[in-house]
Amino acid sequence: MHELAVTAVGVDRPGIVAAVTEALHERGGNLEDSAMTILGGHFAIVLLVRTAEEPETLRDALVTATATFGLTISVSRADADRRAVQATHLLSVYGVDRPGIVAGVTRALADAGANVVDLETQVLGEGTEPVYAMVIELEVEDATAVAENVAASCEALGVDHTLRTIHAETY
Repeated sequence: MHELAVTAVGVDRPGIVAAVTEALHERGGNLEDSAMTILGGHFAIVLLVRTAEEPETLRDALVTATATFGLTISVSRADADRRAVQATHLLSVYGVDRPGIVAGVTRALADAGANVVDLETQVLGEGTEPVYAMVIELEVEDATAVAENVAASCEALGVDHTLRTIHAETY
């Protein structure tokens, strides 16, 4: 058995998730981890699948099973040692929309050794000054370095931010 990374992107329509996951199930795949979203009318999915299939064989089966959706599909090996990733901090960034916000903030995070666990962005509002909002879940070892780097980056970018610790609760 191998672990394969499956990605599929296409114009959003009902039934995409069902078509992809049914094809995986029919081929004996076990869905181990997933993320799915709609961005600007496009659907995107990333899956980690445990299966005996080879990447090319599984890709061909998925392309056939989802042909009516016109998805762009890729399948690659993901056989690597897994490590538990636990978000420790939540960073919110907001300000007038302009190019470079994500690049500047994520560079500050990388330079401080923070690992981006999840990142979402959205332009809010319409008109002459829409607001850019970004929320990032982080795995942080040195919170002081992250706070300093992010503060400097956000000041240079002219955006506001909030960095707070996540207190994980078991449920």
